[in-house]
Amino acid sequence: MDDGARREESDGEEDMPDYRVLAALAQRHKPGAEAPVIPKRGEKDFEPTGFGGQSKALALSRDALFSAIRTERAHSSKTLSTATWDPVLRRAFVFTQRGQSCTHIGVTERRHVDGRAVTHLELLPEETVYLMERGALDCRLTRTPGEVPSEAAHAACIPLSVAQAYAQVLGTDGATLARYQIYAYLKRLGYIVQRAEVVERVRARAAPPAPRRRPAAWLAALGAAVLRVLAACVRRMQYVARLVTSRVRRTRGLLRIAPGDTYERVFDALRIVPTAARVPPAGGADVLAPFFYAWRPATHYRRTQPPPPEFRICVLETDAHPMLHLHDFEVLFSHVPLPTDADAGEPDADEAQLEAIREQNRRAYGKQRKVPRPKPSARPAHVASIVGRFLWLVRVLGAVLRRLARGCGLARMPPRPAGNVYLPLKAGRRSVVVAIVDQGTMSLLRFGEAEFTRWRLAGSAPT
Repeated sequence: MDDGARREESDGEEDMPDYRVLAALAQRHKPGAEAPVIPKRGEKDFEPTGFGGQSKALALSRDALFSAIRTERAHSSKTLSTATWDPVLRRAFVFTQRGQSCTHIGVTERRHVDGRAVTHLELLPEETVYLMERGALDCRLTRTPGEVPSEAAHAACIPLSVAQAYAQVLGTDGATLARYQIYAYLKRLGYIVQRAEVVERVRARAAPPAPRRRPAAWLAALGAAVLRVLAACVRRMQYVARLVTSRVRRTRGLLRIAPGDTYERVFDALRIVPTAARVPPAGGADVLAPFFYAWRPATHYRRTQPPPPEFRICVLETDAHPMLHLHDFEVLFSHVPLPTDADAGEPDADEAQLEAIREQNRRAYGKQRKVPRPKPSARPAHVASIVGRFLWLVRVLGAVLRRLARGCGLARMPPRPAGNVYLPLKAGRRSVVVAIVDQGTMSLLRFGEAEFTRWRLAGSAPT
């Protein structure tokens, strides 16, 4: 063995702790005294010498390691919540909440007990094991499975250990070990994590009724509908005219490009793979559906009214899905709703709420955007309003003329999209985080569906 390999092996063994020092400190530490200071480690024996003293030292170190693991963990009662696990209902019913552990965990449910409705905070299996592992939950096994447990009977129930929770709680209601690993990893990083089905059910239950439109809104909607019908008629007439002219004019080449074709027609003919059409979300395999929704820590999250998710997470195990295929990505993106088109005129409440959440997290992390303040106008109020209305009218007329010119073939080369097109192309219109678990090793990958039709570098997006 050369010196380089021996030095690397020595560096790796230097990182191993000496648990005999920890065991000696634990014996000297008395209740009520100050916490001991762990001393620095000294030199170690790196190679076996064959003497009995070294084997004895290794045995003592191994026994000290097992002794440290068997040590009972103590937690403060001020942050210890109490709950009862029901294996039939597959929920943990929380009776006492202490500390901040249950702030963004659980779901509030109303159940009927003895003819009256009772509201409880219920924990899912992965949430129960996570709180028990942190030492923030005193969970016990109910004596009456299938019935909502009472707080008075909690003291008489059998306590559950962390090992029993891994054996009895995990594996129920879809809470596999791989999904729990992803959940615990994200929670330790500070993310707010909840099941997708729970969030969708609560959001559907708490959805406000549709607001009544004012007369002005009705008139605006009616005018927009009339304009859409007229635009559809104009497009049909243009299509018939192009069909007739294509029969008359002479095309050239394999792409059948005529001398009078626009840049848009030429680039469409050069496209090899057509862009997929906008289809509504379709159902797919339940395994490829997002199982968790996640938000960043600074999000204002409420259990009774959760916001739209920032991240949709699908958990996959390599034993069942060793490699994702193209069809799997189609199924993944089909579970994500399409964003509302900004040109449709209807504002998307979820998109506005998501942008507010992103701004909250930017302010929390010191990355808020600098918005330029508008300069105060020196004109009087009535003059400024007249000028503003005139400029708005000019913009509307310009947009109408540009659409008519584009439809008649007068606009040869429309302008390129404003701003950096690569950032929205990288983000995509829909995105899914795929969490892959390979025998306990976790990898989180984000996949986005790029929208090349909207950000065309030549020509204009189809209307």
